[in-house]
Amino acid sequence: MPFIMSKVNTQTVHTTLIKGQEDIMEDTLKKLTDQIYNEGITKANDEAEIIISNAKKEAERIIEAAKKESAERIAKAQTDSDELKKKVNTELELTANQAISSIKQSIADVLLENAIDKPLKGLFSDKDFLKEMILTMFKNWDSTKEQADFNILFPEDSKLDQFLQSELGKTLNNHVNFKPSKSVENGFAIETKGESYKISFTEQDFSSFIKDYIRPRTFELLYKK
Repeated sequence: MPFIMSKVNTQTVHTTLIKGQEDIMEDTLKKLTDQIYNEGITKANDEAEIIISNAKKEAERIIEAAKKESAERIAKAQTDSDELKKKVNTELELTANQAISSIKQSIADVLLENAIDKPLKGLFSDKDFLKEMILTMFKNWDSTKEQADFNILFPEDSKLDQFLQSELGKTLNNHVNFKPSKSVENGFAIETKGESYKISFTEQDFSSFIKDYIRPRTFELLYKK
């Protein structure tokens, strides 16, 4: 009986030892598996963090580049806008000044026309006025000095030739001819017989002369600053 018990105990111990070894191996295997898993997870997490970090940096770089480009475009647009505005303002100022100058000129012309053209109108078609004017011009003529021969031209319908011949013929010592002319509508003209020069005394001539003379003064009176 004791012999039988000893045999059973030996088997039990052997079985127990085998089971203990299996448990140790299983535990070791589990630890190893857990270690590998944990190391894999850690490595994956590290790689993921690196990837995420790099992605964030790239995203920040792209955003900064986009902001910089946007700022440059805005600055360029602002510069272009300022230049365009300056150019438009310059053109508007120039146009306004030209318009103002034109208006001032028109006002001055109207005033000069009322002050000069209207009083002169018809005056140079008046026979008595022309007679007086021509006589006044030649009243101090010195017939003793050598003079160039010349013509006095007057409108055909004025019929001044006989009057001028009788009044000035002797004074001018026959150095002058009195000739009606189609080219003279009013007033009169003096030309040398060789036609080297011609001096005109018409309504238009006097109007232009007087306007040129008093226009600066008119502007000064109208637009004195």
